[in-house]
Amino acid sequence: MSRTKTFVKDVMGRFSLEESCEEEDTLTSKRRRCDSDDVEPLESEEHEIEESEEEGDDEMEDETGEELFSLRVGNRDHGFNFRIDEDVFDCSVCFNLLRPPIFQCKNGHIACSSCRPKLHNKCHVCTQFIGRRCLALEKVIESIKCQCQYFKYGCRVTLSFTEKASHEETCSHAPLFCPISGCTFSSSKHVLAAHVKRKHHSIVKKFVYDRPFLFFLKKNEPFMFLLGQNSQLFLLLNTLNTHPGKALFVICIDSSKTKPTFTYDLTVHSGDSSLQLKTSVEKVEKWDGLNPPKPILTVPDNFYTSNDEMHVSVCIREATGIRKAAGIL
Repeated sequence: MSRTKTFVKDVMGRFSLEESCEEEDTLTSKRRRCDSDDVEPLESEEHEIEESEEEGDDEMEDETGEELFSLRVGNRDHGFNFRIDEDVFDCSVCFNLLRPPIFQCKNGHIACSSCRPKLHNKCHVCTQFIGRRCLALEKVIESIKCQCQYFKYGCRVTLSFTEKASHEETCSHAPLFCPISGCTFSSSKHVLAAHVKRKHHSIVKKFVYDRPFLFFLKKNEPFMFLLGQNSQLFLLLNTLNTHPGKALFVICIDSSKTKPTFTYDLTVHSGDSSLQLKTSVEKVEKWDGLNPPKPILTVPDNFYTSNDEMHVSVCIREATGIRKAAGIL
């Protein structure tokens, strides 16, 4: 047996095989219980099966709570399910996820393409030359398909195992958190926007991009929700006390790790005087109030009316290319 086959056998020996017929046995058992009880309606059984299937789609965990991955090989009728320890696919040098090309020495020890030149093409275990491609393991890794971890929040993308981490960093379905004190709600961007409109509608202002909108903000009002056309949530914050006065700024509730795609103009009026701030919008998944962005607009006390209100104008702008992609233009 070649060394490559020996390596594959060693790796695959760490997999626990589960025959696909176990699913059929589970469903058959449920139907028998339903027939014997003669109480549960068919709809209840179907709902139970659907829940079972949904649970089966999720990434599995072993008895220790360690994350495992499901891989099905063969055809639909005679395939097997592999339960694979996630660590199998880590480089033993840097412990990052293995991605093709993957290299091995003659004794089957593995190194990723980034670590190989750092090791000067010598195996970190046995010092043998490490330059042969491990095509078998590359093929296994490339064949794995998985769900985004934010599947339950609405992401329906099917990913290769090597794409999973980079996709999840910028997935638009990553959970966002309601900033209202005492409210524990979290969900995807669109669901959070619906929650805010339903539960906190009294402090929501809808707006159109590139168009200034005016309103009065009370001095003791900590923030105002600003809701864009594409369910994008912003916060106009009025929580920082400065001497003398308050500090205003806008943040965006968004899970995206990309560079800011919004800018805003914030203007406060008092008679013939006005203060203005033009800057980019910082994105946060969860606002904790601890690290306000810079710059901010400092508003002195004499800009407030006798009713302790300030006259505020906000204009939020979005990159043209993004608006076209969202169907707004």
